[in-house]
Amino acid sequence: MNQEEKKIREYIRKKITKNIHEQEQREFQLRKVIRSLLKEGDISDVHPHRSTAINTLEDVLKKAIPTLRTDYKRLTTDASQRESFRAHILKAMKDSVAPSMNNAKYGEGGALLSEPTNLEADEAGEDLADTEVEGGLEDELAALEEADIQIDLTDKEDDEKKLNVEPDEEPDEKSDFGGGLEGMDETGRNMAYTTFRKISQYILDAFDMLANTKDKEVFIDYLLTNTKLYFDKFESELQKTVDEPDSPEA
Repeated sequence: MNQEEKKIREYIRKKITKNIHEQEQREFQLRKVIRSLLKEGDISDVHPHRSTAINTLEDVLKKAIPTLRTDYKRLTTDASQRESFRAHILKAMKDSVAPSMNNAKYGEGGALLSEPTNLEADEAGEDLADTEVEGGLEDELAALEEADIQIDLTDKEDDEKKLNVEPDEEPDEKSDFGGGLEGMDETGRNMAYTTFRKISQYILDAFDMLANTKDKEVFIDYLLTNTKLYFDKFESELQKTVDEPDSPEA
């Protein structure tokens, strides 16, 4: 074997050794990443929160927050649009679960309506009232028969004869959305209306699944608190990316 062949063999050997070493390093780094991901997944699965409501809310937020973030950050013309969006979303969240929350509280022993305390006395009073009404009607009918009443059948004015056959205007759900927040920016309200229609079912399904009243209270409290914190985060992110444009020179 001459000198040239030795150099070639040595070069090939070094090249192969280097490639093997680099591949081993890549595999080692990949194993570290996979091990870390598996560890994070194990922690999340093995250590849920003590509250069922918060565990349930975590799933809702994972679905709703991306939609809230995207739509919130589309409102860049004026800060009042985002303020209106925020206020309308929070109010809609609270209002949407209010009926179910009230029903849960009443179901624990409260009464929706007060019941009569003396049914016999009420029934006797109704019978007496019916007797008085019947007697009064007989007297009025007798008086009408004795009186000479002339009924005016002359034509009325055209306006009075006109029948209203046009359908009543349907209520504008978007305009009614967020009642009590009148005066806030309408663009923000309209965007909030569209956004809430996307996420409302996530909230209602999760809330209705909770039968425990305490869980329901924790759910809505943490939902509103976390949503406010996320809105603060979105606003902070937006301030870093959106600069007010300079006015064009006249």
